Amino acid sequence: MAVENPILSIGVIGTPGCGKTTFCQKSMLPTISLADYARENDCLGEIEADGAAEMDVEKLSKSWVNPNELTLIDGHLAHHLPVDALIVIRCSPEELKSRLKARGYSDEKVRQNVEVEMLGGPWNDLINDHRPIFEGVEGAMQWITDGCPTHSTPESATDWLSRP
Repeated sequence: MAVENPILSIGVIGTPGCGKTTFCQKSMLPTISLADYARENDCLGEIEADGAAEMDVEKLSKSWVNPNELTLIDGHLAHHLPVDALIVIRCSPEELKSRLKARGYSDEKVRQNVEVEMLGGPWNDLINDHRPIFEGVEGAMQWITDGCPTHSTPESATDWLSRP
């Protein structure tokens, strides 16, 4: 039985430092770096003092061409692309803080990203997005291994604020 709308592009999103790139590397699937794609399509602004560059997500979305094979799109703004599914990688705020400090992020940038992670980032807004969304590595890898079957959004998202 043929699949009507096969999932070919999966955005791997999450707070910077949460493990998106590591997940993509471990998956052994073809991966597109969103930053590289944005650079190649002239969708990145100047690099700012904090090392970040503004990304023109509207222009990026218009330039997007869906891959011909199952491909991961590694980037915390990948949910702005018309990808077929999303995987949200989460990380404990304490671990994230440690990782970002090791990367040399400023105290302010560390604080901002830890707060985004604690509050669930913009990913909470994607619940009614009509794309499969997964939180966590294990469930996402199993879903990919199972051939990306139809799936609904998880009933309970990671909530760092309610944890002891």
